[in-house]
Amino acid sequence: MPVKNPNHKSLKYLSFAVAGDGFKRSVPALDKFWAPRSVFAHFTGLIDSGGQIKRGAALEEWQYEAESFKDDMEFLLRHAHHEFWSYMIHQKSALASVVSFLQNCIPFYVNILGVSIPDNIKRLHEDILNLVVRIIFRILTSKESSECWIEKDHLRELVYQNYLISVPMLLDLLIAVGNAASENVTLLRKIFESLLKIEPKYKQDLITALKFLETAFRSIQMQTDNEGFEGAGGGLLDKMSDTPFDDVTLYTLNCSFTISVLLEVCPEMRSLYGEEGFAQHIARFYDTTLPQLYKNIYNINSSALSLVWLNQSRIQFLRAFRSIISFHVEAVLTDPASSLAPCENFIAILTECLSEQAFVVDYERHYPIALDVEILKQACNELDSFKITFLIEGYQRERNVEAFKSNQRTNVEQSKDNGHVLNVENKSAEIYLNGKTSVPTVSNPVQQRDIESEVAMVLDCFPDLGTGFIRRLLTRYDNGEEAIAALLEENLPPDLFDLNRSEVYIPPDLQDKLTQEIGVKHYNVFDGDKYDVLTQDDPKCVVKKGKGFPNAPKNVAQLLDDKSDIAMLRDRYREYSLIAEGDSTEEQEYEDEYDDSYEVVLESESRVVKSKQFKQVLADVADESEDESDSEDCDEMVKEKRIETGENDGREKFAHFCENPEEVRARYEMSCRMKSSQKSGSRKMQNHRDVVGGTKGQGQDKEVLRNRQKKESQKSTRANHNRKAGAAFKRNKGMIS
Repeated sequence: MPVKNPNHKSLKYLSFAVAGDGFKRSVPALDKFWAPRSVFAHFTGLIDSGGQIKRGAALEEWQYEAESFKDDMEFLLRHAHHEFWSYMIHQKSALASVVSFLQNCIPFYVNILGVSIPDNIKRLHEDILNLVVRIIFRILTSKESSECWIEKDHLRELVYQNYLISVPMLLDLLIAVGNAASENVTLLRKIFESLLKIEPKYKQDLITALKFLETAFRSIQMQTDNEGFEGAGGGLLDKMSDTPFDDVTLYTLNCSFTISVLLEVCPEMRSLYGEEGFAQHIARFYDTTLPQLYKNIYNINSSALSLVWLNQSRIQFLRAFRSIISFHVEAVLTDPASSLAPCENFIAILTECLSEQAFVVDYERHYPIALDVEILKQACNELDSFKITFLIEGYQRERNVEAFKSNQRTNVEQSKDNGHVLNVENKSAEIYLNGKTSVPTVSNPVQQRDIESEVAMVLDCFPDLGTGFIRRLLTRYDNGEEAIAALLEENLPPDLFDLNRSEVYIPPDLQDKLTQEIGVKHYNVFDGDKYDVLTQDDPKCVVKKGKGFPNAPKNVAQLLDDKSDIAMLRDRYREYSLIAEGDSTEEQEYEDEYDDSYEVVLESESRVVKSKQFKQVLADVADESEDESDSEDCDEMVKEKRIETGENDGREKFAHFCENPEEVRARYEMSCRMKSSQKSGSRKMQNHRDVVGGTKGQGQDKEVLRNRQKKESQKSTRANHNRKAGAAFKRNKGMIS
């Protein structure tokens, strides 16, 4: 219906003549008269609190209500300019209907929730979302045509004073539209730019919203600490929920996406949130609350879908923190002349967050600060190099420590919690920045706790407590000191207040566990003792299987190849490689003369023959030699050797670190003389081997017969005397035809 406004008056001064009851009267364009309908449909959520979609009859009912809601939104958009504004101002139910959709709509990250929505339901929801966004744009539009327009001051008053658009409504709009597509980001940026242009006070309202976000962080922390009890984490476990923490995890996911998308579509808030210290709040919440929430969920159900939601929350919090501090880097690139202040702010924020170890490790893994620092150093030469070095080493050190712990987890075996040892597990979820998440596998314990010593520690401070109650208490804390502090402050978890504090610890009966596993109960006086192989994982006995004892060599080869003694001595000989550093004196200095003589020792000792062999050879040479001069020389050498041997026998024998070079050279000279005499004697013996003997028939000497026999036995080594045997061998093998 076209509006009759020939004078082109604004909505504030426009009025229409209305005929009724026999007379005409003038009605302002912005009046309740133009909004007679007072009932509008209320939008209900398709996804329940546990992240599950409605099914069956409930889904059909929701679809019917959504169709009615869609008709109401089309009804508002069909009306004329003044009628639309009359409904928005004078009929609160119309605005409440729009708000109900933003509060209960399907979030844009629904794919993370792991629910499947039918295509017709998706199309219906998208149509309604499109209509709601058009209504918001119409509220922000000051001029639709030359006849339908509102003055800017009047529009500011109508929107802000009547709460047509509020900060909670904007935050809900962020979750409804999201940043999954670039078109959605452009759309949201246009809405925020138009709103801040109409009323700058919204900027201050968005800053005030930080207090509510911090309150949300504290609420999540409280629900996490109370471990899912009623009123603090969802209460009783729903049939469709994996854990009692599903509600609080969805709340955390919603907060993370709200902050991340807000900083992306409204860049003006990045600097303001940085000035308010919101980046530090994110880092603190990331380090204290998220790991504890993850641990609580994992202890209940290690494959819960809420772990995936929590991983995605970590990604969004990291992006939000990155958006805040990257503003300072962009400021440096925009104006390098005045880059000192942004650089100092950037370094100050990251330095303050160094104490949050979990946050530092994840942030450094996905956004290495070395790249940002390099940009700052190029733009600003006045930066303190000490601060930069300290910052980079701090972030990289935490990352290296985490990598070392991760390697240790793969090498340490899981120990059993049998009432004596309690394992402290350090589980960190693996996250990706491409929108994918993966639930980490079970991580091996990094550290073992001596539960017995911790129980004794608590008993020293509280002797009236029972060991059973203390053990229950220690399972909630990382060490005995924290448990003692909680007892002193009376700050125990709610479920421990009602327990009997004098409860005595009764060790579990391993025989009962075995009976449940195999279904057969044994009746033996020795069942369950430390030698029972059925109940003890590490029995205090040797279990013999097959031949021999365990770890004994199976054959002679394994026995001779045993290197266990060498392995035992390896550590001892490794100590000889350590050289003490200190001031060397003249007495401690090494003499090079030993080096030269030691080489001679190595050459001579390898060729020296034992003294007994020398004596026997020299005796043989002396008996068979015909040269008197050579015999005399050999006798003299033998005498010298015997004299030296006699002298040495009288002295005390002990091992020298390095022998006297003179003695070594004398021994070497003597051995050379012995060898030369031995060679000359052997040559003479070879030259006088007589095989001819005397005249035939006259008899032969024994020496001649011995020489003939030796020649006959060794003749095959000197000449080709085995031709017949070789030919026979070749003929048998077919080598000769």
